[in-house]
Amino acid sequence: MSLKRVLILGVIALSTAPTLAQAPAPGVPASKQMRFIVPFPAGGTLDVLARTVSNELGPALGATIVVENRPGASGVLGADVVARAPADGSTLVIVSNTFVTLPAMLNNLPFDIFKNFAPVVELGGTPTLLTVHPSFPARDLRQFIDFAKNAKDGINYNSPGIASPPHLAGELLSMAPLNAVLQFVNDRKLYGIALTDAARTKYLPEVPTLREAGITNMPSVTSWFAVLTTGGTPSEAVARLNEEINKILRDPKVQERLESQTFEIKGGSVEEIAKRMREDAATNAKIVAEANIRAN
Repeated sequence: MSLKRVLILGVIALSTAPTLAQAPAPGVPASKQMRFIVPFPAGGTLDVLARTVSNELGPALGATIVVENRPGASGVLGADVVARAPADGSTLVIVSNTFVTLPAMLNNLPFDIFKNFAPVVELGGTPTLLTVHPSFPARDLRQFIDFAKNAKDGINYNSPGIASPPHLAGELLSMAPLNAVLQFVNDRKLYGIALTDAARTKYLPEVPTLREAGITNMPSVTSWFAVLTTGGTPSEAVARLNEEINKILRDPKVQERLESQTFEIKGGSVEEIAKRMREDAATNAKIVAEANIRAN
C-alpha cells in the first residue's frame, strides 16, 4: 500500500470516528440553558439587579440565561418555580430579606426556605432610613421619639410592603428604603433622621445610625438582596456561580450602574449569605410575632 493511500485512509478514519461530547464547565448546566426567576413585576429593584447580573453571567458561563418575572403571593409563586426545578444550578432566583420572613407569616408555604433552596451569594442592599416631613416637629431621633410618645393619637408611617425591612423597622420606629426617598431628602422635601443599618451610608454621610443616635438595643434592619438556586444543587456548581457573580460585582461598569440606584454592593461567600439568611429569619420572626404581622 502506498504512503499516499495510507494517509488518505487515516484522514477518512479520523473524520468518521465518533467524537466525545464536551463536558460543561463546573456550574454550567449540560443544556447551557438557564432561567433567572424574578418573583416580582418588571422594573423593580430585584428585576434590575437580576437583569444586570444575568447580562454578564451568561457569557461568563457560556450559557443562555432567560429572565422570567413570576410575581404573586409576596414572591412565593416565583420562588416555588425554583424550589421545584432540577437541582443542577440551571434555575436561579433573586430574593430580598423579606423571603426569610415568609415562614413567620405564612403557615402553608409550598417549600422550606432552607431545604429547598441553596444560597449562592449576597448581591448587596439598600439602607433603610427614618424620614419625616419638614413640617414634622423633630430633627433628631430623640425629638422624634419624644413626640411619638406624647402624640395623643399616635403617628402614622408608611412602608413598601408587608414584612418588608422598612415595615419591620417601622414596628420599632418608622422607615423607608433609601432608594425610594433619597431624592426627596436631597430636595429637602423630607428630612433624614437616622439609618437602621450598622454603618452610615455614603449617599447621606451626615445621617447617623440608630446606634450612634443612642438606640443600642435595636437590631440592624436593612434591605439586602441575594441569589439562590435549587436545594440539593452540587456544591461545585454553587461555588462556580458564586465565583462568577462575585467577579461581576467587581466590574467597574456594573458597580457604576448599581451605585447610581443607591445600591451598596456586597458579594461574599456562600457561607456568609447562608448565615445571614438564618440570622435574619430568626430576628424577623421575633418582630413579626411581637407585632402580630399577618400577610393579607
